[in-house]
Amino acid sequence: MLRYFYILILLVAFNTHATSWKEHKVDDPIKSGSECLVNNVRSFGGYVYDWPSKYDQIFFPYTSSLAIWFCNDSGFIAFIGDFDNITAAEKTKISEYLQENPPLNIKSLFSKLKLLEKIYSFRTLSAESSNTQKRVFAYLYEQINEFETANKFRSAALRDIYQLLNTDLATHKRLEYFYIAANYERQLGNIVNSKLALSRLLKEIESIKDDELKSFGNYLLNLSKETPFIEPGGKLAPLLEKDTTPKPEDEIYYLVKKFPEACHEELQKFFNNIKPMFTSHFNHTLIEKNIVELLNIRRVLIDTGSIPHSTLADYHRYEGIEPDLNEKGESWKSKSSSMCRSEVNEFYDIFLLESSRHIANVVSMIATELTGVKSNSDYKDTEITLEDIDQLLVKKSMFYLYCPAQDYDVTEYEVCPERSMPYKNIFIKLKADILKSPLKVNDRDGIQRLFAGFSSLDI
Repeated sequence: MLRYFYILILLVAFNTHATSWKEHKVDDPIKSGSECLVNNVRSFGGYVYDWPSKYDQIFFPYTSSLAIWFCNDSGFIAFIGDFDNITAAEKTKISEYLQENPPLNIKSLFSKLKLLEKIYSFRTLSAESSNTQKRVFAYLYEQINEFETANKFRSAALRDIYQLLNTDLATHKRLEYFYIAANYERQLGNIVNSKLALSRLLKEIESIKDDELKSFGNYLLNLSKETPFIEPGGKLAPLLEKDTTPKPEDEIYYLVKKFPEACHEELQKFFNNIKPMFTSHFNHTLIEKNIVELLNIRRVLIDTGSIPHSTLADYHRYEGIEPDLNEKGESWKSKSSSMCRSEVNEFYDIFLLESSRHIANVVSMIATELTGVKSNSDYKDTEITLEDIDQLLVKKSMFYLYCPAQDYDVTEYEVCPERSMPYKNIFIKLKADILKSPLKVNDRDGIQRLFAGFSSLDI
């Protein structure tokens, strides 16, 4: 009933359409003897061709910010794999610019795109490559809500497309360009020109004899059925259907709606007052299970060399939410109107039951990880089991010490004392314990980040 609200607090997400990358080093084309740490694609699937970038006819990996290669030493930047074929004259111009304007804090997608624009202004591309690049810029700027800039690139790409269509183009390029022109014209508000481009696309497809080209033409023809739904300005991708996923607020609304309409406003206010108390209790329960009790189990293992089943049983246990909320809940119930008092009492009882069940399920999920460690300990020695527990401890501590900072499709993690400060005493205990018995973890970077989190709390 209230699961959508609670599951957001847990912050668990799965991506079934994942791409993967692998870091590697390449030679810096500007600074001799220097290397650049960049990303190469490790894996992806056919699903990438159905992503919204298809309306720009731009596809992975160029839709990802990880496909932008940046050299920290020289400041050189380019799209993935585009570090070669730079002429001596281009290198000189780029080097001079970077020496006079050393890039600073090139981390966000916006800063990378701006630097890319400047560096590519010193390079010479073929007409078709330049057009593709403009569409990549348009798509990426759109992802960070820079719609005006995105549409400037689309306008420029559209002008290029009409010029290219007057040249000796391969058939598949003519088909692609007519499709893109139809989308861009409509997105720029030129409906008549969009329809004209679609009619020319259809005429081109009808004249094709080659089966492979015919198949590509039909693919574009099917996509073009969505072109009339493109709205001028804003995002290029048409809004074909609304998201019907229940929102957390909707879940509460549907619960409230079951009661008489005269009490709806009062029940909503009551929920708004008890929600912060629940959230606080939820977070406190999680950090106790994730860190405090895990720390206790770690100590038992160090001191005795094993983990008793009774200890695991305690780790699984969740006593319920009532003791933490009853006092304040009763106070708020007493303030309810006589007309809605019974409704408020019933609503509160339902809320407590659902909340308690949910946290019990979450605690069970948390405990499952440790149960796996315990099962593995039957054929592992104490040192290896301790290493498994310590890895869990570091991972779970990071969750409370660090917050995600999202920039388009890349997430970095930064210390966030405002989130972890309520649990400072727990982290004081954690630091003292691992100083007494050092973590059996080989991840030096992880340990450094853990202690950086402690420092953010002045521990």
